[in-house]
Amino acid sequence: MTGERWRAWQWTLVAVVVLGLTSMLSNITTDAQLSGEDQVFFAIRRAASLVLNSGTAWAGISVLAGYLVCRPLASAVAGLLAGSGALVVHYGVGELTGLMPSGSFATNTFWFVAAAVTGAPLGLVGSLARSCSRWGLLARLVVPFGALVEPWAVGWWMGSTQSMAEHVSDLTAAAILTAAGLGGAALIVRRRRRGSPAGQD
Repeated sequence: MTGERWRAWQWTLVAVVVLGLTSMLSNITTDAQLSGEDQVFFAIRRAASLVLNSGTAWAGISVLAGYLVCRPLASAVAGLLAGSGALVVHYGVGELTGLMPSGSFATNTFWFVAAAVTGAPLGLVGSLARSCSRWGLLARLVVPFGALVEPWAVGWWMGSTQSMAEHVSDLTAAAILTAAGLGGAALIVRRRRRGSPAGQD
């Protein structure tokens, strides 16, 4: 394995660990938040949790892994390992530290199945995103498109009716994903018009 390929796998590992840890830590709550005494911090924490645990973020980690590793077969493997690896970090650290109940792996098998099914295709999307072709452009727009669609699909723009804090956090998460989607799409299209390869100026 060349130095460049090794660095790609290292960066993939870093991204996996970061997503797994931050998504888990964003779920930590306190008695004050649960009792309604600290609604401001609850809204902030919950908005961060919604974004970090969004389908866009978790699909994005597999696309990013495929993009970093580059070659199609390796990208498919990287995409598969990235999604599953982030889940292992998420639930593994949660259980080891006691921040999640024992048996979290067993009660969340659906997410591992989802990661196994979607990981390789998303990794291939990441590999294709390096292409300067129209297919490459479409591949680069997959994650921004997901960021734009998800808030509508899960109803965040409607806002929760449970409490004002949840309502605000829903709208905040929707705004963050939408801004990220619009910003990412605009950057991709601008680079396309300038004729720059993906990820280069």
